Amino acid sequence: MFRKIFSIMVLMITVLTVNLLTGYITDYIIHYNLGIDPLKFTAIGMLALVFILVPAYGYMASKIEIMVAKLLLSGSNSFGKILGLLISFGLIFSILFGIYLHEWFDINLLSTIKNSILK
Repeated sequence: MFRKIFSIMVLMITVLTVNLLTGYITDYIIHYNLGIDPLKFTAIGMLALVFILVPAYGYMASKIEIMVAKLLLSGSNSFGKILGLLISFGLIFSILFGIYLHEWFDINLLSTIKNSILK
């Protein structure tokens, strides 16, 4: 049971992290417009994304998966097997949630929480 939960948590965090990093790469490439015709730029941009993101995804996914597994295991070693896993996952997921919230909606999670508490 622990292995299944652990594997699911590692997969979730790895996918979210790699998606976030590849999104930054994609945004950088797309916003680097050289004044080229939009049709040509789209074709060139799509090719560049494939040639950059495929190897980057393969490299990042394996490295991030190892890092996440180590972080989750360190939490389970510190606080007990299940509780530590849940605490580590909750912390990592909360950080990713805050980053995605800021990227997608330009909302600062810490400010929102602070304002909610002070009301």
